[in-house]
Amino acid sequence: MARPSPLQVRSLVIAVVAALVAVWNVTQGGPWYLTAIFGVGCVLAIGSAVLNRAG
Repeated sequence: MARPSPLQVRSLVIAVVAALVAVWNVTQGGPWYLTAIFGVGCVLAIGSAVLNRAG
């Protein structure tokens, strides 16, 4: 299995951070639309990592 590129690593780190912030926002009673924005950001970051894979 090939090593991930730096762009893939960055995208996956952003996805994890976005997911953690979304969970934190829910647990703190934050607005639902911020959770939705962070969720969309997480999905987009994962999609970026997948589309930037080698091959």
